[in-house]
Amino acid sequence: MPLDISAALRLPGTEVPFDHRVDLPEQDILGETVSFPEPAIVRGTFLLSGDALIFKARLKVLARGSCARCLKPVNYEVNLPFEEAFAREDQVAGESDPWEERLTFSGNRVDLTQIVRSLAVLDLPLRFLCGKGCTGISETPAGRTDEPYNEEMSADAHPFAALQQLLTKHQEE
Repeated sequence: MPLDISAALRLPGTEVPFDHRVDLPEQDILGETVSFPEPAIVRGTFLLSGDALIFKARLKVLARGSCARCLKPVNYEVNLPFEEAFAREDQVAGESDPWEERLTFSGNRVDLTQIVRSLAVLDLPLRFLCGKGCTGISETPAGRTDEPYNEEMSADAHPFAALQQLLTKHQEE
């Protein structure tokens, strides 16, 4: 749901406090699914300065993923301040830089979903862990043991066996 910014349009240069909620969809991050079970909360102020709508706010949202070691559900709280500027859509329409991504608004509403999703995902850890002492999945697959494989390779199975044979033959000559 877009945020109503009409107060800033009526009073340019005046900071307007706001409290807004944004529903975030599940995200696939490097093959892992991260969900956001509750709406993200964005609190702060915004003001219109020239043709830019400037936000100074704090983002709070709960992210849920799986432990990278034992696969148990893990919660991670995103809690970060941010400052972003949105340009009027009609002001950036003529610009043609395909590599520059701009946040825009038009009319008296602004959609914060894109910036909230980006900030939340960028704040997530590379791997979710349920705790520092997590040892991972404790069950071993059938037919396997936790002991390392110690069987000696036969001389023929060794990756450098052919070179060893050539060296031995050369030394005998």
